[in-house]
Parts: sequence; structure tokens; C-alpha cells
Amino acid sequence: MNNKFKNATANLKAVAAMSSNRVIGNNGELPWHFSEDLKFFKKLTLNSTVVMGRKTFDSIGKPLPKRKNIVISRSMEKRDDVLVYQNIETFLTEHSNSNESIFIIGGAQIYSALMNWTKEIYLTFIFGEYSGDAYFPKFENHYELKEIIFKNNDFEVRRYALEEKR
Repeated sequence: MNNKFKNATANLKAVAAMSSNRVIGNNGELPWHFSEDLKFFKKLTLNSTVVMGRKTFDSIGKPLPKRKNIVISRSMEKRDDVLVYQNIETFLTEHSNSNESIFIIGGAQIYSALMNWTKEIYLTFIFGEYSGDAYFPKFENHYELKEIIFKNNDFEVRRYALEEKR
């Protein structure tokens, strides 16, 4: 963990859907469509703050309704409908002591950059393998599976939490 932010207490939670071969995206899109997963995502993040990279924002095409939308991007122009941060450090500094749940929703670079500050992961684990060009970072050595929230024949939604220091 970066020493500059070791005392950061932001309440960051990642939300992702990942195939069994760790794929989370292909050409800026989800390689699958599971309506139950999209409903879970909406219910979990509604009336909360979501943070994403520019590519994820562009793939969605507009701010997610009924959420505070934050985009981290060096190249995105300021907008009235989303809060834009030029870098991770500024985002972390401004949210370091917030009790508010902030959901990280992608993409791969943002998940990787914020993993050291992420307390929980809501992961839709898709049982099949998919082709893709974006992958979810390895996290399993630092997080503990706490519960399986939902399961069907295609996927299960898992909640992981940062392992307690022993």
C-alpha cells in the first residue's frame, strides 16, 4: 500500500462481473448479458456514489441515474453531470475520511489502482470462460469470501472482505 494513503479510511467497495478466466470486458463491452446480475448491480449501487474510469464511462454512454458519478481520467473534460478527477491521488485525498460507501465499477485499470484501498468486493463470478481484453486483478490472497449472495446456473454473486490482520 502506498504510504501516502496508508491511513485513508475511504469506504471503497468494488463491484465487478468476472468470468472463470478473469475476463471483465471485451472491446469496451461486457461479453455477456445476465439481467439478474444487472438488477443486483442496480439495487446495490442505487443512491450511492460510483467511481469509474473514462473508458467505462464512455461504454455506459451517460451518467448512471440516481447515483453520484465520479470519473477518474487525465483526458476527460470537466462536465456538469459527473465529478471528474484527474488522478487517483486527488480522488483518495478528497474521500479519505468519508463514511459514504463508494462503489468502484471499473474498468480494469481503476480496479487495479484502487485495490489497495478496497474493503469489500462484490463479485459476480461467471462460470464460463469468455474472450476479452480486460481482466480483473488478482485479489484472493488478501480477501476472504464472506458469503454467496445469489446463485444460478450461469453465475454466483460473492461478497469478499479484506482479511483481518491476525
